[in-house]
Amino acid sequence: MAIIADKWYNLLDYSKQFAENGDLVGVADVLTKANPMVEDAVLIESNSDAGHLHAIQTSIPEGTWRRAYKGVPYEKSTQKQVMDTYGTLAANSLVDKLIAEKGGKINEVRSRQAKTIMEGMAYTMGKTLINGSLKKNEESFVGLKAFYNTLGTFASEDASRNVVSAGGSTANQCSSVYLITWDTDKVFTFFPKGSKAGLQHIDYTPNGKPEEVLDSNGNSFPGYKDYFEWQLGLCVHDWRFAGRACNIVAATTGANLRLAIDEMMARVDNHGTGKPILYMNRQVAFKLQQALDAKGNVFYTPNEPTQKPVMVYNGVPVHICDFIGFDEAVVS
Repeated sequence: MAIIADKWYNLLDYSKQFAENGDLVGVADVLTKANPMVEDAVLIESNSDAGHLHAIQTSIPEGTWRRAYKGVPYEKSTQKQVMDTYGTLAANSLVDKLIAEKGGKINEVRSRQAKTIMEGMAYTMGKTLINGSLKKNEESFVGLKAFYNTLGTFASEDASRNVVSAGGSTANQCSSVYLITWDTDKVFTFFPKGSKAGLQHIDYTPNGKPEEVLDSNGNSFPGYKDYFEWQLGLCVHDWRFAGRACNIVAATTGANLRLAIDEMMARVDNHGTGKPILYMNRQVAFKLQQALDAKGNVFYTPNEPTQKPVMVYNGVPVHICDFIGFDEAVVS
């Protein structure tokens, strides 16, 4: 049996496979640049139209000590099947003819408007990757927080093992730091089977002429309209490779913040392949930066000269996500 090495693709990488529709590459480029989590996330095509069906490991064979002329029993791991679903996020971009045709640069005006719409979609998708709940919105999908919502210990045998408290106790004023190891056998995102990376763009005025649009009162006016659709889901295939340092409030000291993050990182498995990334909002990142000694405050500069230096904590890149707010409940 050959062991096949994984090749990581994100949304932009997958969109480039549909070269006949270069428009999707532009859409994917805006979405990934607007959301660091989308840019980081490993993306695969799901194995089902309804979502992604996968097996979660519930036990692992331990092997047998063998001696000459004594056989070895066959072993197998035990698993349970889980179907993760995806959500469909959609938005319309509309520009009135009066606005679009000022200055004679219709496509530029439409593009600016569409970019703003897509940046908003990227923010919503990032927030759902963290906070997604079918109870709150059955049209979305389950986010990371739902998997890591109970405090545990080093001895815990489920996802609670990787949840550590920073000590805050103010209701609905807490934040978290999330550690995700992106990989095709750990944590990844997926798009529906047979779709074009889960993306769709419909230009309702491809001939360059405006169409009739109705306002809120049912009165018509000429305008240019685009429709954007994005289908995505999250799969926590192996809970051991992600974690959460929670119950962080504005008054949390830098020392307590570091203790919680350090313990969470110690509990999360880090062997094998994958892309581990720490996600936090900019206020928590600033507090962490202040808590570090000058020698420990490490930044690395990417190979691309146009990219910004990235903060690294204990060897793991820190990415700022403002959709991780101070509005979480206390985790107990």
